[in-house]
Amino acid sequence: MCGITGIVKISPNHIPFKGSVITNMTNSLKHRGPNDMGVVCFSGSEVFHYNEKAPNFKDRKFQMTFGHRRLSILDLSSDGKQPMADQTESVWLTFNGEIYNFIELRTELKSKGYVFKTSTDTEVIIYSYLEWGLGCFSRFNGMWALAIYDKRSGDVVLSRDRTGKKPLYYSIFKGNLIFTSEIKAFKHIPEFQLKPNKRKVINYAAKHYRYVDNDAESFFDGIYQVPKSSYMVVHKDGSIHTDKYWDLSTKITNADISDQEAVHQFKELFIDAVRLRLRSDVPLAMNLSGGLDSTSITCTAAKELGVNVRTFSGVTGGGRFDESEYIDAVVEDVGAEHTYFYPETSDLVPTISRMLAYHDEPICTVTWYSLFQISEKISQAGIPVVLTGHGGDELLGGYWDHYHQNLFDLKNNGHEDEYLNEKNAWLNNHSRDPNEVNDFAELISKRYRDKKKEIEHFSKYLDVINNDALDYICHQSPTGSYKDGVLQRRLHLELLHETVPASLRAEDRNTMAFSVESRIPFLDYRLIEFAFSLPNKFKVRNGLGKWLLRESMKGILPEKVRTRKDKAGFVAPAAEWFRTKNKNDIYDLLQSDSLRRIGVFDQGIISKYFEEHITEKNDHHMILWNWINLAIWSQQVFEA
Repeated sequence: MCGITGIVKISPNHIPFKGSVITNMTNSLKHRGPNDMGVVCFSGSEVFHYNEKAPNFKDRKFQMTFGHRRLSILDLSSDGKQPMADQTESVWLTFNGEIYNFIELRTELKSKGYVFKTSTDTEVIIYSYLEWGLGCFSRFNGMWALAIYDKRSGDVVLSRDRTGKKPLYYSIFKGNLIFTSEIKAFKHIPEFQLKPNKRKVINYAAKHYRYVDNDAESFFDGIYQVPKSSYMVVHKDGSIHTDKYWDLSTKITNADISDQEAVHQFKELFIDAVRLRLRSDVPLAMNLSGGLDSTSITCTAAKELGVNVRTFSGVTGGGRFDESEYIDAVVEDVGAEHTYFYPETSDLVPTISRMLAYHDEPICTVTWYSLFQISEKISQAGIPVVLTGHGGDELLGGYWDHYHQNLFDLKNNGHEDEYLNEKNAWLNNHSRDPNEVNDFAELISKRYRDKKKEIEHFSKYLDVINNDALDYICHQSPTGSYKDGVLQRRLHLELLHETVPASLRAEDRNTMAFSVESRIPFLDYRLIEFAFSLPNKFKVRNGLGKWLLRESMKGILPEKVRTRKDKAGFVAPAAEWFRTKNKNDIYDLLQSDSLRRIGVFDQGIISKYFEEHITEKNDHHMILWNWINLAIWSQQVFEA
């Protein structure tokens, strides 16, 4: 929705910055908020508002500053301008995101005597904080990254939503805590130097992308993310305290729930999650992939909530990558106004370069190449809000390895008959090699016994890393125990530490690059909590994933989509892209000084892998994508 910035004094010996610094930082985020800009600076008890005509503002130094770039979604009037304060100016807020249940919260706060001047969710946050203090965050259903300055105590509070949909980076520099929505804003801090975080770079270069966004570190040394589902309090004396307001339990508490009741509860929660995310004062659309998740959102909005839906789809090539059969079925079923988009690949490297200028950090998978271009098309159509289906796989067991984890749990818990039935159903539905089940079971056992096996499984390219850099390789994923089940543990890790965090970072940058806000119904915390309270059988059953969603969508989805056995979604034929008209540009990047300058790669071995790929001896497109990203990233950040 927006971009936020700020500088907070945390040391008596801090070096204050001029007003021009915060204005330049804030304006570097204009793509996140093209509709308005606001800056408020604090010096003692005085409050200064940025104005181009204000005398000496840019040259004056301040103890604390808040900045904001606005994308107008709710209450399009100037009343929504930020940073915003309560009527007494005792609490100030700069906020990025949406609080979807703001109408309900406003009604409750009005009953307590609070008077509102706007119809924004921003003002609801302020009065929620005044009423409930730090307890307000647990009451919000939404996505957010925000900073609150409480003049009464002198404290500054930073917070992010439960799953980290909205970004908030910070660094401590010259006695100041500096925060911003995107890393590029740090370039406007005098004498602040961007340096690569070698540990992050090496893990990305040699391992699966799922282990890159699992913690508070960024790709830059000394730049961190405010932890998701947490608040960080910067006290007046400069001390910093961080605490969680939400944690997701893996304990199964609904083991005895009936199929009928589980389906009923999930359906009601899902419909409400979509309903809340349809609240907007501007047009919105759906990203429609043809898979179960985006289709469920689209059909629910149209059939259960009576919305005339606008949909966009990216189709990348033919064969197994072409989802148009399922997309067409949905479009016809709901009467959607639909736009197809076919991503251009002839300028692959220039497009990745353009993406990285917005992302600031290497991008997790090639999938986001197509979605970047789709976001641009949505923006060009004049639509500032899009609903997407991300998160459904991690919530309800939609990936291929989830079948194996379910089988492992059944066998490990002595449910031999159920194990055999599920195994046979899975083999029949997906035409897989029966040996795959035993191989995967052995892998699971080894991974839980020996952390090295986890590294070996997801780090197949360690030989490209120079020996003196191997010390940076770290195993970041906790193995956990069997007590909650392997599948439950896997879903928990994917949702909070692996695939979802990586996807959220990419989705935020892709959409906000074009001033489009992305909303994700499957990540409604009520849905998450309910799904994780249920045993495996509600996720994987009869050899298919997402049993609960499939059952909930009876009569809502077209049957050919609801009962489909394959899985595709937003995928791309990247292996072929890298072998054809882009191969020369890619080779040049992989042998460039930019990649060499990072100082951790054996480019001769990288060449070997590239040759294997273009001659079709092996498919290395996933790791090639990582190395391409690193080369361009190095060019943009460290050679500009």
